[in-house]
Amino acid sequence: MQPVRIAAGDGAGELLDYLQKELIKSDASGDVFTVNQEHDDGFIAVECKKKEKPRCNRAFVEQLSSVLADYMMSAYDGMLLNRIAKKNYGYLRPNERRDIIGIAQRKLKENDQNFFDTVIRIRRRNLVTRRLTDFLNQSNHIILEGFVTFRMQEYVKELEEIMDWAVRQYLVEKEYQEFIKLLTCFVQMQKPKFQCVHIIAEKDSSFSVYDENMERISEQWFSEWAEDQTDGSIKEEDLLISFLISAAPKQIILHNVSDINNRELLDTIMQVFSGRVTAYRD
Repeated sequence: MQPVRIAAGDGAGELLDYLQKELIKSDASGDVFTVNQEHDDGFIAVECKKKEKPRCNRAFVEQLSSVLADYMMSAYDGMLLNRIAKKNYGYLRPNERRDIIGIAQRKLKENDQNFFDTVIRIRRRNLVTRRLTDFLNQSNHIILEGFVTFRMQEYVKELEEIMDWAVRQYLVEKEYQEFIKLLTCFVQMQKPKFQCVHIIAEKDSSFSVYDENMERISEQWFSEWAEDQTDGSIKEEDLLISFLISAAPKQIILHNVSDINNRELLDTIMQVFSGRVTAYRD
């Protein structure tokens, strides 16, 4: 069989190194792969032999497609996300699109995905591998950027869904940060009602609150705010953050931070009372 020739343009050197390493790593059958760059023109030639005889074309194409799919998902996702951002979200400022692309890229690369995300990730990879296999079974010459542009529309639709999710995440985070700014300004205008407040996180997710003399702060501080809520759906975290904003203490000391399961609560306290908080894990 003839070698498969891959046009990678400016990424030829990176692709050459990747294929030389990953084709050997992925093979356990004793095949001998040759991967060369031809005439410094951006073309990579890949050939596979076994026992001095050309290997079965079908098996070789499947193996090459699998390795090439991993490379393309890493090398071209950024380009595709940029295209999607300009096409679908051109009304956003460049820095906003940049932030959204960053969120999408982190989602694509994160390792601690749940089961559903993992299944979707495997499906995307299988989709690219299948398209490559179908193409290379018909041709021994592939131009990667052209393939990405014209042969991976289903994959692009998957990325568009991720970009939609990233936009929602960005808008939620933006609203949250604006809310934090409002709370911070409000706290800075408040006259401190306590010099120091100690907050002790309990194992049962509740909190004990003490003043600078380690005397328990009256429940009245919390009950007065809670009475204003008509639906009765009060979370202790809500009571705590409301108390802190109303009391605007000069110093907050958090104890047993490792027992605080609500990381958003912790982040909110750290941001709104920046410079006033001391945290201890135990």
